[in-house]
Amino acid sequence: MMHGLPLRVLPRWLGLATLLSACTGLGRMPAGEQLLMAEVAAERGEYVQAVRRYGVAAATSHDENIAARGARLAFENGQIQALEQLAREWLARSPNSEVARRFLAVALLELDRRADAERELALLLTTAYATPAEAFAGLAESLSQLRNDTGVARVVARLAARYPDLPEAQLASAQLALAAGDSPTALAAARRVLAREPGRRDARWTAARALVAAGRCDEGLKESGAIAAEASDGDRLVHAWLLSACDRSIDAHAYFADLASSRTVRAEALEGLAGYDLDARRFDEAANRYGEVLSSGHDAERALYGLALVADRRGDAERAIRLYGRVTAGPRAVPAQLRAYRLELERGDATMAARLLDDFVAVAPDQRVAATAGRAQILAELGRPGEALALLGRAITTYPDREELRYARATVLERGGQIEGALEELRAVATLRPEDPNAQNALGFTLADHNRSFAEAERRIRAALAERPDSAAIMDSLGWVLHRRGRTADGLGWLQRAFVLDPDPEIAAHLGEAQWALGDHAAAEHSWRESLLRNPGERHLTKAIESHLGPGS
Repeated sequence: MMHGLPLRVLPRWLGLATLLSACTGLGRMPAGEQLLMAEVAAERGEYVQAVRRYGVAAATSHDENIAARGARLAFENGQIQALEQLAREWLARSPNSEVARRFLAVALLELDRRADAERELALLLTTAYATPAEAFAGLAESLSQLRNDTGVARVVARLAARYPDLPEAQLASAQLALAAGDSPTALAAARRVLAREPGRRDARWTAARALVAAGRCDEGLKESGAIAAEASDGDRLVHAWLLSACDRSIDAHAYFADLASSRTVRAEALEGLAGYDLDARRFDEAANRYGEVLSSGHDAERALYGLALVADRRGDAERAIRLYGRVTAGPRAVPAQLRAYRLELERGDATMAARLLDDFVAVAPDQRVAATAGRAQILAELGRPGEALALLGRAITTYPDREELRYARATVLERGGQIEGALEELRAVATLRPEDPNAQNALGFTLADHNRSFAEAERRIRAALAERPDSAAIMDSLGWVLHRRGRTADGLGWLQRAFVLDPDPEIAAHLGEAQWALGDHAAAEHSWRESLLRNPGERHLTKAIESHLGPGS
């Protein structure tokens, strides 16, 4: 419930609010009137204006509640710089407010200002929790939800270094580092825990997963197999997924098949089996397994996405769209909705395509930015860059702090041949976020892809990989820049490892290009065609095939 003027009476005040905004400058308006205007703007969904007016009202008022209300609105609607300002106003009026300091720390982390965030979190460690152990457990849970996982992991690692003998501190650091694609840091922290508590299962699992993520599969699987042998079906399931990640498909399949009769993990095991059926184009078997998952009621979103993939690969666009459209929650929601959107556009129904995404963001407003960025890139790929840029322009006005939109704009500009504009956009983000591996990688890859400043491109990509050493995307970038620099043999290993970690079609296209350049034309064609079976019509793959094998190949 919103405090202050009740929402149900706001329409009666719209005329007065409009008059006030027309007759009074924003900075000169009294705090009460600013607050009224803020609530009117929030009711209209004009969050940038609403948060701005809350900021002005907070700065001219001694009431901490105004800053608190503005901070919450800014947080809920992705206004990160405004969140920082309002949290600071809140703290100025209530210096001991733990909630205000949490909001400030979140804003600083999302803006990738790590030193400032560390300072605020260090204060929270000593004031907001009963013990440091409780503090690190709480931080690991709450901060794992933020977008800037690399920044979070680095900051928590520095905080944990102050408590080298505290298992909870090291475990929090390990888990966040693993989620951020930094297996060396995760493994070192997990081993510090195990040095003090050798049998601690959560630390053993973290170490096993870190070893697998680092490509040290034999060591990781030995540890995970030992845990699975002494524990529950849930642990055996994790071991099965690690086997799958290490491309031990026969062993993984055997585990999944055995666990399919489990009372506790049957649905997850069926999903694992269905994935193998889908990759082998055993579509009926895959559909039956996903159908069983759906009927179990265990995870409808996961089952629906699997059934949609089956229909998609069969070429049944109508059924695929219907199934993708039903995936509205969880990590698969945005990819599902964007795939449905693209299929509708390819069928020629732009109105229905737009309605699909509009309906989705209406029920999942927290996914609006990701959906918008993906929507713009699809429009550009389908030859509608003007619409894409207009869409992104409106979104950036509403969400000026969301770098995903800037990446999407750079991609659209690049697709339209505006290479300098794309690079300018990416340089701006990289300047604002100099430690962010995603920003450095995006700029480095784009430079390399257009034969610009190879030395700078490689330097930026290697810096990104040092921050995020398990990232398939960054490994792909490094392999690609080495290939473009004429060092294809050096780049091939990076491309192969990237593809093992993530069989993305663009990585497959790059891998094939390197294989072709080294004279292994059969391997290159296999890489392209196998990936094309899983990603029909994908532009990077079709371009590579037509370039080397001829149109219509």
